[in-house]
Amino acid sequence: MPYLRLSISKKISPEDEQRLVDGLGAALSKIPGKDPQWTMVEVNDGLKMYFGGKKQDDMVFVDVKYAGRFQYRKKKEFTQEAFNVINAVLGTPKDKICLIITEYNNWGAVGDFRDIYYSD
Repeated sequence: MPYLRLSISKKISPEDEQRLVDGLGAALSKIPGKDPQWTMVEVNDGLKMYFGGKKQDDMVFVDVKYAGRFQYRKKKEFTQEAFNVINAVLGTPKDKICLIITEYNNWGAVGDFRDIYYSD
């Protein structure tokens, strides 16, 4: 179950929020087995964000977490598409977008525990 947390400095409309969720879900599907249907997204907008000690009016940070280990190329494709989606929907310049990916071996979902290396 992928989880994306979006931290956005500016306030966005409900329509743009949905466009972001849909677009990032589609981008995440570039990673094998990552289905937008199972993706959780947290959107925090209107935040006070600073970079280099200066307040930013238009900045986005995306924290991506999922179970699995994937090739560099797949993560790069996803990242580039995520930047494209954010830029297209919010107009945020790509140099004001940051994204981090954390990969886990295991995850609990649908009432059970799963591990990519072990099974019952």
